[in-house]
Amino acid sequence: MKPIELISVVRIIGITLYFFIAAQGAFYHFGFGKALYSIPADDFIVLRKAVDPIVRGKFKVLYLSALAVMFIWFLMSNKSAGFLSYAPVLLAFLLLVADMALILKFSEPVNALINSNSIDTKAGFQDARNEWLKFILIRGYLSISGFLLLLVHLVFKIR
Repeated sequence: MKPIELISVVRIIGITLYFFIAAQGAFYHFGFGKALYSIPADDFIVLRKAVDPIVRGKFKVLYLSALAVMFIWFLMSNKSAGFLSYAPVLLAFLLLVADMALILKFSEPVNALINSNSIDTKAGFQDARNEWLKFILIRGYLSISGFLLLLVHLVFKIR
């Protein structure tokens, strides 16, 4: 029986972690995001306040784990086979870094505003909802793109 190579384990873990991140993006892109635009903004704020404490810790672990595993995957990639042998992994990692940058710069401040109870007008509720949804959709495009790059990389196995 042939032993399992470490890079194979890293690939499986990496693609699985990236899948869960991209699934969130797909979930909002293919319907839930549009549905959230159609509910009253104050209901959206109530929903976000209920969901945020439940998912925050889990997604933090997911993102940090995915970043670490993707970096390890990139380091373990065979760079002697040419740029195409590792470019999809590098690009997927960089898209994940860009997603994290958007989280820190835009999504987290909006989450803090929503959770602070300082919004007290209908316009404020709508602005917070629109800002939050705008960045979750942008981040979704990034994560879906990274996941598709990894799938193409694994299917074609350019080494």
